[in-house]
Amino acid sequence: MLNPPRQLTELVRLLQERGYIFTADPQPLTEALRHAEGSAETKLNRRAEMIDSDHKLQDALACVRHTFGWLLLAATLFWLVGGFAGTVTLMQQSGLNFFFVLASVLGLHTVMLLGWLVFVCLPRAKSSGFWANPGLWIRGKDPVNQAILRLYSDEWQKPAMRWQISLISHRLWLATLAGMLAAVVLLLMVRQYTFNWESTLLSDATFVSLVQALSWLPAKLGFPVPDAGAVLGSRLNNDPTSARQWGGLLIGSIICYGLLPRFGAWLACKILSRRGQSPLPLDKPYYQQIIQQWQTRVVDADIYRESVAVAPPKIRLDDHLPKWALMLEGAWPDKLWHQHILGQQWLDKGTADSRDAVAALKQDLAQQPAQLLIGVRAQQVPDRGVLRQITALAGAAQGGAVVQLLAEKEISDGLQDYLPQWHAALTERQLAWLDPPRVSQAQRMLHG
Repeated sequence: MLNPPRQLTELVRLLQERGYIFTADPQPLTEALRHAEGSAETKLNRRAEMIDSDHKLQDALACVRHTFGWLLLAATLFWLVGGFAGTVTLMQQSGLNFFFVLASVLGLHTVMLLGWLVFVCLPRAKSSGFWANPGLWIRGKDPVNQAILRLYSDEWQKPAMRWQISLISHRLWLATLAGMLAAVVLLLMVRQYTFNWESTLLSDATFVSLVQALSWLPAKLGFPVPDAGAVLGSRLNNDPTSARQWGGLLIGSIICYGLLPRFGAWLACKILSRRGQSPLPLDKPYYQQIIQQWQTRVVDADIYRESVAVAPPKIRLDDHLPKWALMLEGAWPDKLWHQHILGQQWLDKGTADSRDAVAALKQDLAQQPAQLLIGVRAQQVPDRGVLRQITALAGAAQGGAVVQLLAEKEISDGLQDYLPQWHAALTERQLAWLDPPRVSQAQRMLHG
């Protein structure tokens, strides 16, 4: 699968292509990252984090990953307990047929392991149609969840996904074998078992050869194994003198022919899944348009303002200067209005609701260089007094100032009349501004 930063970037792409309204406006963020350092993918990942300023998308992706993790843990415990319980049931009697027990413990596992080898060798057919995209048949009103479904269904189509599927399969089988091994060791420690074997068609020599071949690797690892005499003495006879050797061979067989091959397959899939991690698909038109916008020296800062005569001055951010935020003319209902604007951490400097407060802030700005974010209510006419305060504060901010026009979600009356007046007034004073995020995105989609 994609790593978390790439997942978030892809989720932002899917949502923006579907006309989703983000908390932060993507357009000024894209422009602000034009001169940022790093590769295109690094800047795109940072752009996605800035757009997801309230961490709603990251929390949704993390919730999906955590849910899947808990489900996988529950399945692992279920298979572990199942392997333990099944082996305990199998070994209820004190006299056991060795080859019957061995086939019951390792038979299905060996068949499934061989089946997995065939699965990875065959070319994987690409799924398509109704079942390939859960978004077509899992309906929901939440566009974020629908986009996440689409994100995971796209990943499902990639060839490297077979290694992720194999990882889960091997993990569950390892849990089952671990439960079986724990049950065998525990029962052999607390109960006295005897082992025998029987056959109608096969001779003694055949079984001696078979046991010797089976015992070769466990014997190399130090497990006690039965010799030819113990094999012959156990035919149709529960010989207690060789029980320890048969028990050692049973434990050694589970480890050598069960756990070790399955762990090797799991480790191989782990390595291959990391090597096959999906890169960000930069060849998609969505990413190509953003990259070309960064590479173009002269570009309109906001597409939807092509029909408007004014355009805001360019926003310049300096990572070396502190970022201060203040609200003009009274506190804003949302106390966190300044958080993560333009992907920056702004220090809340309170409210400038009087001449004395503005003068005190100007004095602070004179003593310490900083970049200033000024929050202004957009649903009012830009009167001269407010504009004088904005101009004075912007002039005192040695790192420059950005005016954030704010509007409450539930109020829209007259906003479209006030915004052009704010644009004209701020442009006349060479001040950069940001429109209310939801308003700017809605207008861009309307004119785009």
